[in-house]
Amino acid sequence: MAKAKKPETGEGYLGETMVHRISGAMGVVDSVLEAKFGWPPEITLKLKDGSLKKGKLSDFREPSSAERKKISAAKEHKNISTTDPSSVAILRRVDGRR
Repeated sequence: MAKAKKPETGEGYLGETMVHRISGAMGVVDSVLEAKFGWPPEITLKLKDGSLKKGKLSDFREPSSAERKKISAAKEHKNISTTDPSSVAILRRVDGRR
């Protein structure tokens, strides 16, 4: 079930994947400054390289279905490739097996 999001205030966007409209940079919403007194909500997007991109909520958009597939494929590949043989050897020693 999807989270309820309120674009008027910026509620519900924390932790969501968003795309910067101008640069096309994709990242996860790191922080949200909620809208008050007629000002639009501002979000901070944390990019893959660790840098931050700040702007109004209208400067960002939801990723398209193709972009979502690319993200999920990258996550699956990361999960498969992080099986480090040295960590498996350590676990075997702790377990008592060789």
